[in-house]
Amino acid sequence: MREEPENIQGVPGSLGNALFRLIRTKGLMDRSATRSLDAEWKDIVGPELGRRSTARKIRDGVLEVVVTNSAVLEELRSFLHESVLEQLKARLPDSGIRSIRYVRG
Repeated sequence: MREEPENIQGVPGSLGNALFRLIRTKGLMDRSATRSLDAEWKDIVGPELGRRSTARKIRDGVLEVVVTNSAVLEELRSFLHESVLEQLKARLPDSGIRSIRYVRG
């Protein structure tokens, strides 16, 4: 039978647990979910705006979307915001999206 090393202050009990925590902390487990979210985003906003924006993550009910320039930011924020938000809520009811935050990237 294999013995686990004693936990020394600050050192994880096993390498597997340490890797799992690292992967979870860095968000690597959620890559496929992020790709799915971005695909849904691009489907809603259409090909033109989809090429110029990327849905990145949802935190506390706020979807973060990275946009390439001010024109795209203004179009999404001013003209399409409510429509896109309602479509996201309808298509992704379990996501908990309440709002969209646009950032230039």
